[in-house]
Formats: sequence, C-alpha cells, structure tokens
Amino acid sequence: MLALGLLAALRALGLVLVAGAVAAGVAGLQAGTLDGRSIVLLGALGAVLRAGSGWAVDAVARRLAITVKSTLRSRLWRRIADGDAGRDGSVAVLATDGLEDLDDYYVRSLPAMIAAVVVPAVVGLRILGADWVSALVVVVTVPLVPFFMVLIGRHTQARTDEALGALARLADHLTELARGLPVLVGLNRVDEQSRALDGIQRAYRARTQETLRWAFLSSLALELIATISVAVVAVFLGLRLMQGSVGLEAALLVLILAPECYAVLRDVGTAFHASQDGLSALQRVRGILARPRRADVRGASPAGRLSLRDLTVRYAGRETPTVDGLDADVAGIVAVTGPSGAGKSTLLAALAGVLPADADVSGTIRGVAPDGVAYAAQAPRAFAATPREELALHGAADPAAALAELGLKHVADAQVAELSPGELRRLAVARALARVDQGAPLLVLDEPTAHLDRTSADRVRAAILARAERATVVLAAHEPETLALAGTRIEVGGAGGSSGPAPRSSSGASASERRRNEPKRPTAVAPTAPAPASPARPWVAGIALAFAAVALGLALSAVSGWLIVRASVEEHIMYLLVAIVGVRFFGIGRSVARYAERLATHEAAFRVVDALRLRLWRAIAARGAGSRRLLEGGSPVDYLVTLSGELRDLLPRVIPPLASGVLTVAGIGVTAALVLPEVAGRVLLVVVSAVAIGSLLAITTSRAAQRARIRERSALVRGTASLAAAADDLRANAAADAALSVLAEADARLADAERRVAWASGAGTAAVVLACSALAFLVPVWAPGAPAELACVIALLSLAAAEPLTDLVAAAHRLPALTEVRHRLAPVLAEPAPVSTGTATPASPVWELRLDGVAARYPGAAAPVFAPIDGAVRTGQWLAVGGPSGSGKSTLLSVVMGALPAAAGAVRIDGVPLTELDLAAWRERVAWCPQDAYVFDSTLRANLLLARGRDDAPTDGEMRAVLERSGLGALLRRLPEGLDTRVGPCGAALSGGERQRLAIARTLLTRADVILLDEPTAHLDAPTAAAVMADVRRATEDRIVLLVSHRAADVAPGDAAIPLGA
Repeated sequence: MLALGLLAALRALGLVLVAGAVAAGVAGLQAGTLDGRSIVLLGALGAVLRAGSGWAVDAVARRLAITVKSTLRSRLWRRIADGDAGRDGSVAVLATDGLEDLDDYYVRSLPAMIAAVVVPAVVGLRILGADWVSALVVVVTVPLVPFFMVLIGRHTQARTDEALGALARLADHLTELARGLPVLVGLNRVDEQSRALDGIQRAYRARTQETLRWAFLSSLALELIATISVAVVAVFLGLRLMQGSVGLEAALLVLILAPECYAVLRDVGTAFHASQDGLSALQRVRGILARPRRADVRGASPAGRLSLRDLTVRYAGRETPTVDGLDADVAGIVAVTGPSGAGKSTLLAALAGVLPADADVSGTIRGVAPDGVAYAAQAPRAFAATPREELALHGAADPAAALAELGLKHVADAQVAELSPGELRRLAVARALARVDQGAPLLVLDEPTAHLDRTSADRVRAAILARAERATVVLAAHEPETLALAGTRIEVGGAGGSSGPAPRSSSGASASERRRNEPKRPTAVAPTAPAPASPARPWVAGIALAFAAVALGLALSAVSGWLIVRASVEEHIMYLLVAIVGVRFFGIGRSVARYAERLATHEAAFRVVDALRLRLWRAIAARGAGSRRLLEGGSPVDYLVTLSGELRDLLPRVIPPLASGVLTVAGIGVTAALVLPEVAGRVLLVVVSAVAIGSLLAITTSRAAQRARIRERSALVRGTASLAAAADDLRANAAADAALSVLAEADARLADAERRVAWASGAGTAAVVLACSALAFLVPVWAPGAPAELACVIALLSLAAAEPLTDLVAAAHRLPALTEVRHRLAPVLAEPAPVSTGTATPASPVWELRLDGVAARYPGAAAPVFAPIDGAVRTGQWLAVGGPSGSGKSTLLSVVMGALPAAAGAVRIDGVPLTELDLAAWRERVAWCPQDAYVFDSTLRANLLLARGRDDAPTDGEMRAVLERSGLGALLRRLPEGLDTRVGPCGAALSGGERQRLAIARTLLTRADVILLDEPTAHLDAPTAAAVMADVRRATEDRIVLLVSHRAADVAPGDAAIPLGA
C-alpha cells in the first residue's frame, strides 16, 4: 500500500511538472519570452516520472493481485478437496474465472482509491499555489463526485451479484449437459437441450447487460459531473483572464491540472463498478471458506481392530436411515451384502470418510485412521491425466508394475478420460492396492469387479487376496466369485431391493401402440439467437462510437486550450461564445458517445460469444459419444465457460480500441497539418513512432506470456474441475495433498505468465505516455513563431491523445491472447467427419439391424478398436455383445447409434446402409442406455421426462409404471415427495443400483424401435438383476435390443451373440 501511495505521488508530481512545462511554453510563446531549455528539462523530468510511475503502479498492483489470488485459490482448493465446497461446474469457475476477476479490484480499484487520496492533495496544492480562487472552486465541487458515486454504486452492487449468480448457473448447467451428453445423445435430446442452453445464456446475457447498463450509466453520470465541474473552473478562469486578474501561465496550469482532481475520483467509481464481479466472487469464496468442516466419526483404536458401534447414516431428505444402528467387528476379508439400495456403498463411504457433507451420521468407527485407508469407489474418478500419473500421485513405487498386475499396461500413458468404465475401475483398484503396498491397513472396495470380463475380474480377485495378509479388506460386490473371497459378511438391510416382477403396464405397450400414440414430430430446429442483419454491424457501430468519443474528447481539450489563450487577449466575450458552446457540446458528447460505445461493443461481444458457445456445444455433442476426452474433467467448462468468457472479455478490449486508435492517429496528423503545419510532420512522426514502438514492445515481449497465460488458465480450470470431481477418491486415499501440489505448480506457472504479461503491458503503455507528454511541451519549442493559441491546441491535443493511444497499445498487447483463444477453440469447432450424408427415412417400425464386416476406429487412432464383425437381429430378438474390458463393446454401440462412423463395413437398417439414412431420422428410432448412465442433478420426474420430447411427455402414470418395472417402485413409495424428489449431484442421493435402474426406466420410456443397453445390470444384486432383466425383456418384446453385459445371466439361451477381442 505504501509503495502504491508513493508511486501515485510521483505520478501526480510528474503530471504537475509536465503541466508546468506546457503552461510555461505556451505563455512564453504568447509573451515572447520562451525559455526552451528550462521547459525541456522540466517537462522531460515530469514525462519520465509520469510514465515510469504509471508502469510501476501497474506492475506492483498486478503482483499484489497475483499473490492474493494464489492464496485464496489454494485455500479454496483445500476446501474442495475436503468435500466442503461442492462439485458442480460453478466451483471450478469460481476458483479460476471468479478469482481472476479480482484483477480489476487490485489493478484498477485499489490504485484508484489510493490515487484519489494522493493526487488531489499534490495537484490541489499546486493549483492553490497558482490560483487560490480556482483551488476554492475545486474544493467545493470535488465532493459531488464521491457523493453520486456511492449513491449509484449501491444500486449496481445487487445487480452485479445477480449477474454473477446467473454465470454460476450457466456454468453448472453447461457442466451438467457435458457430463450427461451420452445420455442426451442416446435419447436424442441434444437439440432440446441446445434450446435450453440458448435460453439460459440469453437470461445470463440479459442480466449481465442490465448490470453493465447501470454500471456504464453510473460512469456517464460521474463523467458528466466531472465535466461540468471542470467547466465551472474554466468559466472562472476565462472571465478572470479577460479581466486581467490571473495570468495565462497560471490559468493554463490550472486548466491542465484541475481535471485530474475529478478524474481520479471518477476512476474510483468506474473501477469500483468494474471490480464488482471480483468482489462478488471474493464474497462467495469467503462463504465457502467459512463453512463448518464435516464431522468424521472415525478414530484410532488402542487395540488396532476395526469396529463399528451403533453406526447410523441418514441422508438429507430421507425419513428413514440408510444404515441404522450397525454394530460389527471387522477383520480379514469382509463382504458387505444386501439388496441394491440397502446401504452397502453408504457403509463403505463411512469407512472411507467420504459421506456427503449433509448426511446425518452418528455412532463410532474405531480402528481406522483417516490416512490409513485405501479406497476404490463404485463410480471412481481420476485426477491425473494418465494412469501412470494417477498411480504415481497415489504413491505407487512402480506404477508400470501396478498397472501390469491388473492388465492395464497397454493404457499406462493413455488419457484417463478415454478409458472404458472397466479400465477405469481397474485403475481405481490398482491405486488402492498401491496404497496398501505403501502401508495402508484398510482396503475398502466398492464393486471392484463390476463391468469386468472374467479374466480381468480374476486378476482383481487375485490382487485382493495377495494383500489380505497386510490389510483388512472390506468389499461390496454382486459377483459370487468376488463374494467368495470373504471370510465373514456384514448384512445391511433396507427396503430398497427389487419388489419382483410388476404387472404389465403402458410402459411396455406394443410397437403398433407406440406409433399410434406417437405424435407427429416436428423437424429439429437449431436454436437461434436474434442477430443483426449483418454480423459486422454491431462492431461497426461500436468502432464508430469509440472514435466519436475519442474525437470529441480530443476536441474538448484542444478547444479548451484555444479558448483560454484567446481569453487572455480578447476583450469581448461574444467572440468566444462559439468556442464556449463547442466546449460544452464536446464534453457532453464525449460522455454520451462513450456510454453508447460501451453498450454497443459489449452487446456485440455477447452475441458473438453466445453464438460461438452454441456452436461449441453442438460440436462437442457431435463428437461426445465417440470422444470421452471432451466430456471428462474440466474440458466442457474450459471450452464453454472459460475460453468463451475470455473471448467475450477480449473482443471489446481489442476491436474498438484498435480501430479507433488507428483513426485517432490519422486524426491527430490531419489536425496538426491544418492547425500548425510547421510541426505537423514531427508531431505525426512522434505519435506513429510511439504507437509502433509501444505496440511492438507489448506484442513481442508478451506473445509467449499471453499464450502461456491462456494455456495455464485452461489447465487450471480443468485441474480444478478434476479436483472437484475426484475429491472423494483423493481424500479417502490421502492423495489430496499430492493433487493440491500439482495444482499449486500450475498456479505458479500461471502467476509467472501473468507477471510477464504485466511487465510487457506496462512497457508499451509507458512508451506512449512518455511520447505524448514529451510532445506536449515540445510543440511550443518547435514552433517559436507560431500563434500561442494554435500551439496550445496541439500541445493539449497531445496530452489528451495519451488515453486513446495507450488503449491502442493495450489492445495490441492482447492480440496474442485473442489468437491463442481462437487457436484452442479451432479444433473443437472443426466439423467432424459425417457418419451419414443420406436422406432416406428408416422404416417404421424398424424390423432388422445387420452388421456386415463392421470395424471401428476413433479419429486420429492408428489401429481399429475391433476387427470386422458380422451379426444380425430382428424385432423381438436380442443381440448380445461380449468381450473383455476395453475390447470395444461400447464403441460398437456408438457406431450403431450413428455417433461414430464405421471404419469398415456397414451397419444396415432393414437392408439400407446407415450412411444412406437421414441421421436425425435414424436417431428417432434408436435409444441408448450408456454404462453408468448419468443422472442429472434434478428430480426423478425431470430425469424421466428426458425420455421423450416436450410435445410427447410421458404421464405420471407411465413414469410410475416404468419405475415399477425397473425395480424402483418400493423406493418411490418411500419418498415423501415422490417423483418430485431431488436426486442430488450426479444422482448422489441414489445408490449405484438405483441410478442404473433409473437409467433403464428412462430408456424404456422412449418410443425407439432399437434399444442399446450397455451393462444394464451393473451394481445390481443377482435377484434384482434377474427381476429387472425379466421386465425389460417383456417391455421390449416388440423391439430390437443390443445388449452389452459381462453378466452371463443377462444373456438368454436364444440370444444371438458377437464376441469381441477373442
């Protein structure tokens, strides 16, 4: 703070010296007593002080901002890792974009507040020394600025908070859409959700635009107040000059300095409004940091044995406990058994210390230290980018050997996001085993062999047995072979199991019924936002208004100078009336034009980015089912929020300043040639050189830093999102500190890039300020025989040109960042290879699906996922696809659905190749239930409504019936709010089996002729799985079904089969 105050004083002193040199030069020119040497020495010292201190203020403020952001970010990461901050998309945005908005506070508001105290004192004293009357006028009028600033600011604060809340909702919605994209693709609901996204971002744009409108209006009001106040000072000066009661040099000095007294106060108001996003984000961060930490009922035991006493767990919104008064002593290998939804995962989560923060827990768990657990969750998430890095993060001494033990050596350096669910499960088990190898005494495994083929499952079981002598093992599983490992069992009860086959209902209506009841579907229409007739028109208007504001500001300074000099020699005021009216017009016009320009450019930026965000969403949706990398971690938030937001912020700060700045340079040259031809060449040379050198300096010194900043910021967003998603896995395995260290290193790289960017930005700006200040006091020296009023015009024009020209250099400084953002978005926006370009409509109903030599390859992959295969299935039949984990079973379903083009062969629908069909029409006839199908953070009703379009929404009766068929009838009857019960983030309020059955129910509600089921009975106990599969077969007896499953009991004797990876 002291450094900023000292630098503000030096900056004010520099301005005083430059103003004194200019005033002395013009007055000396008027009196014929010009002393060029003293003017140049005085002005040069002032110019160097002004430019250098301005550069230093920016550098010091940015370093302070970087330090504060890093400190807050690290504390927020800790709370995220502890599970106390939530795991939605807005948390990642808050930790990155939200805290980045603090730059405006520390770089603009804080220096402006310090300058508001220091500058008026320094400048005011100099004005007092020159003319006490003017000083009195300044003292009387200056308080008007902070008065109106506070008055308007209170109104803006609430609107800013609302806008930030809208951004958080947008981030959460985008994250939900991306995580659930396979479900949306499988149910053919992408277009509807695109329209929903369009509506949300329209609401965000409207809310933000309203906030900006008020913020800009407050800036307009403050600027008008400052302009009127300076006009009062100028009127007094002009009248007293005509009377001869004040000298020209003193009057010019006051005219140059007085606006600074108002400008620094006005800047406080402007900077305050600009920093509201950052301050609101800061309040949200503080709110998270102030939350109470979750309780942990675990503790060490003197005997070292694991015991549970009266353990009770009740989830928020549930009337009955999921685990109720459980007592158990645990040793050896213990299996937790019970029907699906009975509380097995809840018990394991309690042992691992990862129960939800809002769960009500009582009782005790003794014999387990928080850092002594090795845990593999039912739905595991990884933090690192590759399996090798993930194992190293969890302390594996030899990651390659740990991966090889479970058959994962071939994916050691693959992207975690591209692993199949089975491979991801084995990775989770591998890292838990690595923890045991490092000394963890308790191994907790939630369905370690789900989604696995027999060979992979046998590897896992062998690895568990190999650690049984070193650690207590507590596991939950539905496979008999895995349960057989246990020496003892803990039975957990509950009414969550399957209630057996339900009566036939409308959810299993015949194909003819489905089509008879099916309304005519409208053609999917992509969401559109109202746009101007020409995309360039908003920018043209913004550029024109920006130049108008700059031109009016320059004219105001130039005419004011001419007016003061003429008033010193003019006897009659009537000869100055035109100039007086002109000054008033230019002052008011500049303020209004600047207000209109800001609205126009921000509106244009929002429209461009909203359209871009929809394009990005559609591009991700087009690839989503075939590219897990686009959906996992923070990629969706990075593309749809961070990079889009960066582009939105850059566009209005680059396009209008660049264009208006170039026009300003041309305008200065023309004005100088018309007003003072003898110095026009040198004036233009100095201005062009300053802009060129400043821009070149800013671009060349910041190109690498700007690109690094964008790159590291994206990495930080993705890392934070991965931390939020994998927080439970990291915390349970005592790997949170290691993950936080990785993020801290990324944050340090971002901080380094930001410091280099700040240095480069300050260098370019300092060059322009130095040149404009020097030009102002050199003009009288260069034209000793010119009329004083004309020399004053060019001198004050040069001083006023510093603002638009520094904006021009700042815009040039941001060009590398804009280029980097476009570069990062380009691959996503590139059109993927079309699966089908045909226009044929599939038959209704579809009666046969045939695979003729079909092979699949992911884009960019060297080898196919699986070799050519053949198979056929007709209405009422099932085709079972088998094979080891990672052999391409889910990929085959993506090919059949049309989400991934076949690398060889053809998928034929009733004899017609898929490539000849209209893809949108085909997707109306097929529905896909992915592995671990995503459950959206909403209600049961909302999740089921996704099955069909809004014009064909299922009734409550249909939804209740299909839940009965899926084995969720008993659960529904226990829920006080029924279908309107919220299921929590990622369906956290449901067990893994309940989520799976909800996904099946959602798929059965569709009117599709072809059903693709991917591991539909994963996480279900054998009786529930048998009952659910029996109901599914009855409900699909007039449909075609492709089944992927590792459970042999899911495949009926009459089903056709295709083995993969054999």
